[in-house]
Amino acid sequence: MIFNIHQCFKIFTITALSLLLIVGSLEAQNTKSEFKEKKRVEYLVGNLPIIISAPHGGRILPKDIPDRTYGVLLTDTNTDLLAKDIYQAFINLTGKAPHVIICHLKRLKVDCNREIKEAAQKNPDAEKVWKAFHGFIGKAVSSVIVSNKQGLYIDLHGQSHPEARLELGYLISNNKLQGSNSSLINLQNRSSLKNLLPSSQTPFLELLKGKSSMGGLMNKYKFPSVPSPAIPHSDKAKYFSGGYNTRRYCLLTKENIYGFQAECPRKGVRDTDGNRKKFAKAFAKSIIQFLKIHAKLNIKIKNP
Repeated sequence: MIFNIHQCFKIFTITALSLLLIVGSLEAQNTKSEFKEKKRVEYLVGNLPIIISAPHGGRILPKDIPDRTYGVLLTDTNTDLLAKDIYQAFINLTGKAPHVIICHLKRLKVDCNREIKEAAQKNPDAEKVWKAFHGFIGKAVSSVIVSNKQGLYIDLHGQSHPEARLELGYLISNNKLQGSNSSLINLQNRSSLKNLLPSSQTPFLELLKGKSSMGGLMNKYKFPSVPSPAIPHSDKAKYFSGGYNTRRYCLLTKENIYGFQAECPRKGVRDTDGNRKKFAKAFAKSIIQFLKIHAKLNIKIKNP
């Protein structure tokens, strides 16, 4: 069989593209899933210096674990799916993945964003789920520190406030966000960005609410966020400033981990498959830009 030059070029191009796809696929396959406690906790093992936990998106409602009798009991609907969409968005963009930890047990049974007493309310099986969830986060932190010496932690949540904005919690209350810039600067070592400050050349106020903050970057993708240059604080709406997990892994830790709590609106983000994927791509891109600007971590985007 005789091929002309155009046919040869076409075959070469197809072969080259196929090889690129194979390489990308193999790179993505470096990640894997681990499960514990009857698959009630899942760990999508990553290879990026990024850790995302989703404590309140669980759907499993076993009869052998009694309902919790106090504390917040509501599910953050579809945050389990959103966490996986963000995971996949990173793979699509970079060929690599963040570490993702998901509690699949419904919040009515365990709250993995509270200390264990309130979280499990003395039920041994709920306590095992709580310990497995935090054990996986600890494992991810160790992996990130060994490979990169620093990392970003995000605790992923959902809220249904009327304004439908992304709320980024840095362990600074809304009342404090409304204070003067000098008063905010005084809070920098009590924020979830504390561990980023020694190595970053970016002033704290820019990290918190400037154009290159996570809120500022997400605004560019048409996802209104607070705090950000456009919305430095919440006026009438409620605002979640961050909870147990953010405090534990970003403020009280001895490791070089920093981050925030992300409270994602239902409308326009968690309500449909298409909206989740659109948000996930913007969120992943914003994280990559944030880390490049402020942490000097250059995660290459292969497929913009």
